[in-house]
Amino acid sequence: MSHGTRTETISQNRGVLEMAVAAVSIGTLGPVASIAYDTGLAPTVFTALRAAIGAAILAAIVAIGWQPRAHLRGLPARERTMLTAAAVVNGLQNLALFLAYGEMSVALVLILFYLNPAIVAVASAALGRERLTRIRLAALALAGFGLTLVLGGQVGPDAHATPVGVVLACFAAVCHATYYLVVREGFPHVPAVQATSLVLVGGFVVAGAAAIGLEGTGVVGSWVGSPTAWAAVLVAATFGAAFPKVLIIRSVRTIGPTRASLVALIEPVTGVVVAALVLGQTMSAAEIVGGAAILLAAAVVQRPDPGARIGVPAPAEVAVER
Repeated sequence: MSHGTRTETISQNRGVLEMAVAAVSIGTLGPVASIAYDTGLAPTVFTALRAAIGAAILAAIVAIGWQPRAHLRGLPARERTMLTAAAVVNGLQNLALFLAYGEMSVALVLILFYLNPAIVAVASAALGRERLTRIRLAALALAGFGLTLVLGGQVGPDAHATPVGVVLACFAAVCHATYYLVVREGFPHVPAVQATSLVLVGGFVVAGAAAIGLEGTGVVGSWVGSPTAWAAVLVAATFGAAFPKVLIIRSVRTIGPTRASLVALIEPVTGVVVAALVLGQTMSAAEIVGGAAILLAAAVVQRPDPGARIGVPAPAEVAVER
Protein backbone atom coordinates (compact mmCIF):
# COMPACT_ATOMS: atom_id res chain seq x y z
CA MET A 1 0.00 0.00 0.00
CA SER A 2 1.46 3.37 -1.03
CA HIS A 3 1.78 6.27 1.38
CA GLY A 4 -0.98 8.18 -0.42
CA THR A 5 -3.36 5.21 -0.28
CA ARG A 6 -2.60 4.64 3.39
CA THR A 7 -3.25 8.31 4.18
CA GLU A 8 -6.54 8.23 2.29
CA THR A 9 -7.63 5.08 4.15
CA ILE A 10 -6.86 6.67 7.52
CA SER A 11 -8.77 9.80 6.50
CA GLN A 12 -11.80 7.77 5.39
CA ASN A 13 -11.81 5.72 8.60
CA ARG A 14 -11.59 8.89 10.65
CA GLY A 15 -14.56 10.33 8.75
CA VAL A 16 -16.65 7.24 9.50
CA LEU A 17 -15.66 7.36 13.17
CA GLU A 18 -16.52 11.06 13.40
CA MET A 19 -20.02 10.45 12.04
CA ALA A 20 -20.55 7.46 14.33
CA VAL A 21 -19.56 9.52 17.38
CA ALA A 22 -21.81 12.38 16.23
CA ALA A 23 -24.77 10.03 15.72
CA VAL A 24 -24.35 8.44 19.14
CA SER A 25 -24.08 11.86 20.75
CA ILE A 26 -27.17 13.28 19.04
CA GLY A 27 -29.01 10.04 19.76
CA THR A 28 -29.01 10.96 23.47
CA LEU A 29 -31.11 14.08 22.78
CA GLY A 30 -34.46 12.31 23.17
CA PRO A 31 -34.00 11.26 26.82
CA VAL A 32 -32.28 14.56 27.67
CA ALA A 33 -35.14 16.52 26.11
CA SER A 34 -37.66 14.45 28.08
CA ILE A 35 -35.93 15.46 31.31
CA ALA A 36 -36.05 19.12 30.24
CA TYR A 37 -39.72 18.97 29.25
CA ASP A 38 -40.62 17.54 32.67
CA THR A 39 -39.44 20.83 34.22
CA GLY A 40 -41.93 22.80 32.13
CA LEU A 41 -39.50 23.82 29.37
CA ALA A 42 -41.32 24.04 26.04
CA PRO A 43 -39.81 22.11 23.10
CA THR A 44 -39.32 25.21 20.95
CA VAL A 45 -37.63 27.07 23.82
CA PHE A 46 -35.42 24.05 24.49
CA THR A 47 -34.43 23.91 20.82
CA ALA A 48 -33.68 27.63 20.68
CA LEU A 49 -31.55 27.54 23.84
CA ARG A 50 -29.72 24.46 22.63
CA ALA A 51 -28.80 26.20 19.37
CA ALA A 52 -27.89 29.52 21.01
CA ILE A 53 -25.61 28.03 23.66
CA GLY A 54 -24.07 25.62 21.16
CA ALA A 55 -23.32 28.50 18.79
CA ALA A 56 -21.84 30.57 21.64
CA ILE A 57 -19.53 27.72 22.71
CA LEU A 58 -18.15 27.25 19.20
CA ALA A 59 -17.88 31.00 18.52
CA ALA A 60 -15.85 31.39 21.71
CA ILE A 61 -13.50 28.59 20.66
CA VAL A 62 -12.92 30.34 17.33
CA ALA A 63 -12.63 33.80 18.90
CA ILE A 64 -9.82 32.80 21.29
CA GLY A 65 -7.89 31.20 18.46
CA TRP A 66 -8.26 27.53 19.32
CA GLN A 67 -9.71 26.87 15.88
CA PRO A 68 -9.06 28.59 12.52
CA ARG A 69 -11.53 30.97 10.95
CA ALA A 70 -12.23 32.42 7.55
CA HIS A 71 -12.98 36.03 6.62
CA LEU A 72 -16.59 35.68 5.53
CA ARG A 73 -16.49 38.86 3.45
CA GLY A 74 -13.56 37.47 1.50
CA LEU A 75 -15.38 34.28 0.52
CA PRO A 76 -16.68 33.75 -3.00
CA ALA A 77 -20.35 34.74 -3.30
CA ARG A 78 -21.33 31.13 -3.95
CA GLU A 79 -19.80 29.96 -0.65
CA ARG A 80 -21.60 32.67 1.31
CA THR A 81 -24.85 31.66 -0.36
CA MET A 82 -24.31 27.98 0.40
CA LEU A 83 -23.43 28.73 4.04
CA THR A 84 -26.62 30.76 4.39
CA ALA A 85 -28.59 27.93 2.78
CA ALA A 86 -27.11 25.42 5.24
CA ALA A 87 -28.17 27.59 8.19
CA VAL A 88 -31.68 28.06 6.79
CA VAL A 89 -32.40 24.40 5.96
CA ASN A 90 -31.02 23.28 9.33
CA GLY A 91 -33.36 25.69 11.12
CA LEU A 92 -36.34 24.74 8.97
CA GLN A 93 -35.66 21.05 9.55
CA ASN A 94 -35.85 21.49 13.32
CA LEU A 95 -39.03 23.56 13.06
CA ALA A 96 -40.70 21.09 10.68
CA LEU A 97 -39.90 18.17 12.99
CA PHE A 98 -41.35 19.98 16.00
CA LEU A 99 -44.57 20.79 14.13
CA ALA A 100 -44.80 17.23 12.81
CA TYR A 101 -44.56 15.84 16.37
CA GLY A 102 -47.70 17.82 17.15
CA GLU A 103 -49.54 16.16 14.27
CA MET A 104 -48.76 12.47 14.79
CA SER A 105 -46.65 10.05 16.83
CA VAL A 106 -42.92 10.66 17.20
CA ALA A 107 -42.08 7.18 15.87
CA LEU A 108 -44.08 7.72 12.69
CA VAL A 109 -42.46 11.12 12.17
CA LEU A 110 -38.99 9.61 12.58
CA ILE A 111 -39.68 6.76 10.16
CA LEU A 112 -40.43 9.36 7.48
CA PHE A 113 -37.60 11.65 8.55
CA TYR A 114 -35.01 8.88 8.32
CA LEU A 115 -35.80 8.42 4.67
CA ASN A 116 -33.16 11.12 4.22
CA PRO A 117 -30.29 8.70 3.35
CA ALA A 118 -32.29 7.51 0.33
CA ILE A 119 -32.95 11.14 -0.65
CA VAL A 120 -29.25 11.93 -0.30
CA ALA A 121 -28.23 8.93 -2.42
CA VAL A 122 -30.70 9.68 -5.21
CA ALA A 123 -29.90 13.40 -5.22
CA SER A 124 -26.14 12.76 -5.25
CA ALA A 125 -26.59 10.48 -8.25
CA ALA A 126 -28.85 12.99 -10.00
CA LEU A 127 -26.30 15.76 -9.43
CA GLY A 128 -23.54 13.56 -10.85
CA ARG A 129 -21.55 13.44 -7.61
CA GLU A 130 -21.91 9.77 -6.65
CA ARG A 131 -23.22 6.61 -8.30
CA LEU A 132 -25.95 4.38 -6.92
CA THR A 133 -23.97 1.14 -6.89
CA ARG A 134 -25.28 -2.26 -5.85
CA ILE A 135 -23.44 -2.02 -2.53
CA ARG A 136 -25.11 1.27 -1.71
CA LEU A 137 -28.54 0.08 -2.78
CA ALA A 138 -28.11 -3.01 -0.59
CA ALA A 139 -27.03 -0.87 2.36
CA LEU A 140 -30.02 1.45 1.90
CA ALA A 141 -32.43 -1.49 1.77
CA LEU A 142 -30.89 -3.10 4.86
CA ALA A 143 -30.97 0.19 6.75
CA GLY A 144 -34.62 0.75 5.81
CA PHE A 145 -35.50 -2.72 7.06
CA GLY A 146 -33.67 -2.11 10.33
CA LEU A 147 -35.22 1.31 10.81
CA THR A 148 -38.70 -0.15 10.34
CA LEU A 149 -38.00 -2.70 13.08
CA VAL A 150 -36.51 -0.14 15.46
CA LEU A 151 -39.31 2.42 15.13
CA GLY A 152 -42.17 0.40 13.68
CA GLY A 153 -43.05 -1.24 16.99
CA GLN A 154 -43.66 2.20 18.48
CA VAL A 155 -46.34 3.03 15.92
CA GLY A 156 -49.63 2.01 17.53
CA PRO A 157 -53.30 2.67 16.78
CA ASP A 158 -52.90 6.21 18.14
CA ALA A 159 -50.25 7.12 15.57
CA HIS A 160 -52.99 8.96 13.61
CA ALA A 161 -51.01 9.85 10.51
CA THR A 162 -52.24 13.11 9.05
CA PRO A 163 -51.51 14.68 5.66
CA VAL A 164 -49.98 17.73 7.36
CA GLY A 165 -47.80 15.56 9.61
CA VAL A 166 -46.59 13.45 6.69
CA VAL A 167 -45.75 16.55 4.65
CA LEU A 168 -43.87 18.15 7.55
CA ALA A 169 -41.87 14.98 8.32
CA CYS A 170 -40.96 14.51 4.67
CA PHE A 171 -40.05 18.20 4.38
CA ALA A 172 -37.73 17.79 7.36
CA ALA A 173 -36.12 14.79 5.64
CA VAL A 174 -35.57 16.85 2.47
CA CYS A 175 -34.06 19.69 4.52
CA HIS A 176 -31.69 17.27 6.27
CA ALA A 177 -30.64 15.70 2.98
CA THR A 178 -30.13 19.15 1.47
CA TYR A 179 -27.93 20.10 4.43
CA TYR A 180 -25.66 17.10 3.78
CA LEU A 181 -25.42 17.89 0.08
CA VAL A 182 -24.63 21.57 0.70
CA VAL A 183 -22.08 20.82 3.42
CA ARG A 184 -20.17 18.44 1.11
CA GLU A 185 -18.75 21.09 -1.21
CA GLY A 186 -20.72 24.25 -0.54
CA PHE A 187 -18.27 26.25 1.58
CA PRO A 188 -14.92 24.44 1.77
CA HIS A 189 -13.02 27.55 2.86
CA VAL A 190 -15.04 27.85 6.08
CA PRO A 191 -13.60 25.58 8.80
CA ALA A 192 -16.05 23.16 10.38
CA VAL A 193 -16.17 24.78 13.83
CA GLN A 194 -16.85 28.26 12.45
CA ALA A 195 -19.39 26.93 9.94
CA THR A 196 -21.24 24.99 12.65
CA SER A 197 -21.46 28.04 14.90
CA LEU A 198 -23.08 30.00 12.07
CA VAL A 199 -25.46 27.14 11.25
CA LEU A 200 -26.55 27.02 14.89
CA VAL A 201 -27.16 30.78 14.86
CA GLY A 202 -29.61 30.15 12.02
CA GLY A 203 -31.23 27.40 14.06
CA PHE A 204 -31.59 29.76 17.01
CA VAL A 205 -33.26 32.42 14.86
CA VAL A 206 -35.82 29.97 13.45
CA ALA A 207 -36.50 28.17 16.75
CA GLY A 208 -36.55 31.42 18.69
CA ALA A 209 -39.13 32.93 16.37
CA ALA A 210 -41.24 29.78 16.64
CA ALA A 211 -40.97 29.82 20.44
CA ILE A 212 -42.15 33.42 20.67
CA GLY A 213 -44.92 32.84 18.18
CA LEU A 214 -46.21 29.68 19.87
CA GLU A 215 -45.48 30.34 23.53
CA GLY A 216 -45.74 34.13 23.79
CA THR A 217 -45.06 35.23 27.36
CA GLY A 218 -44.88 31.55 28.30
CA VAL A 219 -41.35 31.43 26.88
CA VAL A 220 -40.09 32.31 30.37
CA GLY A 221 -41.65 30.00 32.93
CA SER A 222 -40.94 28.16 36.15
CA TRP A 223 -38.20 26.18 34.42
CA VAL A 224 -35.90 29.22 34.64
CA GLY A 225 -35.25 28.45 38.30
CA SER A 226 -34.72 24.73 37.74
CA PRO A 227 -31.11 23.47 37.85
CA THR A 228 -32.32 20.29 36.12
CA ALA A 229 -33.66 22.26 33.16
CA TRP A 230 -30.42 24.19 32.72
CA ALA A 231 -28.32 21.05 33.12
CA ALA A 232 -30.35 19.36 30.38
CA VAL A 233 -30.01 22.40 28.10
CA LEU A 234 -26.24 22.57 28.62
CA VAL A 235 -25.80 18.87 27.92
CA ALA A 236 -27.96 19.15 24.80
CA ALA A 237 -26.12 22.27 23.59
CA THR A 238 -22.69 20.75 24.09
CA PHE A 239 -23.09 17.07 23.28
CA GLY A 240 -26.28 17.24 21.23
CA ALA A 241 -25.49 20.26 19.07
CA ALA A 242 -22.11 21.98 19.11
CA PHE A 243 -19.53 19.21 18.97
CA PRO A 244 -21.48 16.50 17.09
CA LYS A 245 -22.49 18.98 14.39
CA VAL A 246 -18.84 19.90 13.89
CA LEU A 247 -18.08 16.20 13.44
CA ILE A 248 -20.94 15.89 10.95
CA ILE A 249 -19.51 18.59 8.69
CA ARG A 250 -16.03 17.06 8.88
CA SER A 251 -17.36 13.60 8.16
CA VAL A 252 -19.54 14.59 5.20
CA ARG A 253 -16.63 16.50 3.68
CA THR A 254 -14.41 13.43 4.05
CA ILE A 255 -16.55 10.39 3.21
CA GLY A 256 -19.35 12.00 1.21
CA PRO A 257 -23.03 12.55 2.00
CA THR A 258 -24.39 9.09 1.16
CA ARG A 259 -22.01 7.10 3.35
CA ALA A 260 -22.27 9.70 6.12
CA SER A 261 -26.09 9.69 6.11
CA LEU A 262 -26.18 5.90 6.41
CA VAL A 263 -23.76 5.88 9.33
CA ALA A 264 -25.91 8.59 10.93
CA LEU A 265 -28.75 6.06 11.23
CA ILE A 266 -26.95 4.88 14.36
CA GLU A 267 -28.71 7.86 15.96
CA PRO A 268 -32.19 6.30 16.42
CA VAL A 269 -30.57 3.07 17.64
CA THR A 270 -28.74 5.09 20.28
CA GLY A 271 -31.99 6.80 21.26
CA VAL A 272 -33.68 3.46 21.90
CA VAL A 273 -30.71 2.12 23.91
CA VAL A 274 -30.37 5.27 26.02
CA ALA A 275 -34.11 5.33 26.67
CA ALA A 276 -33.84 1.74 27.92
CA LEU A 277 -30.89 2.54 30.19
CA VAL A 278 -31.94 5.97 31.48
CA LEU A 279 -35.74 5.94 31.33
CA GLY A 280 -36.25 2.24 32.04
CA GLN A 281 -37.96 1.51 28.73
CA THR A 282 -37.77 -2.10 27.51
CA MET A 283 -36.09 -2.99 24.22
CA SER A 284 -38.02 -5.49 22.12
CA ALA A 285 -36.48 -8.27 20.07
CA ALA A 286 -37.49 -6.41 16.90
CA GLU A 287 -35.63 -3.29 18.06
CA ILE A 288 -32.51 -5.32 18.79
CA VAL A 289 -32.62 -7.03 15.38
CA GLY A 290 -33.36 -3.71 13.68
CA GLY A 291 -30.44 -2.03 15.43
CA ALA A 292 -28.14 -4.82 14.30
CA ALA A 293 -29.40 -4.43 10.71
CA ILE A 294 -28.68 -0.69 10.76
CA LEU A 295 -25.17 -1.24 12.12
CA LEU A 296 -24.59 -3.89 9.45
CA ALA A 297 -25.78 -1.47 6.75
CA ALA A 298 -23.38 1.18 8.05
CA ALA A 299 -20.58 -1.40 7.82
CA VAL A 300 -21.59 -2.60 4.35
CA VAL A 301 -21.51 0.88 2.85
CA GLN A 302 -17.92 1.32 4.05
CA ARG A 303 -16.69 -1.50 1.81
CA PRO A 304 -14.35 -0.32 -0.97
CA ASP A 305 -16.63 0.76 -3.82
CA PRO A 306 -14.52 2.51 -6.48
CA GLY A 307 -17.49 2.84 -8.82
CA ALA A 308 -19.33 5.12 -6.41
CA ARG A 309 -17.08 8.17 -6.65
CA ILE A 310 -17.51 10.77 -9.38
CA GLY A 311 -15.87 14.11 -9.82
CA VAL A 312 -13.54 16.04 -7.58
CA PRO A 313 -12.07 14.74 -4.34
CA ALA A 314 -13.33 15.88 -0.96
CA PRO A 315 -12.72 19.56 -0.38
CA ALA A 316 -10.06 20.43 2.15
CA GLU A 317 -10.70 22.92 4.90
CA VAL A 318 -8.70 26.02 4.11
CA ALA A 319 -8.35 28.47 6.96
CA VAL A 320 -7.84 32.09 5.99
CA GLU A 321 -6.43 32.98 9.39
CA ARG A 322 -6.05 31.81 12.95
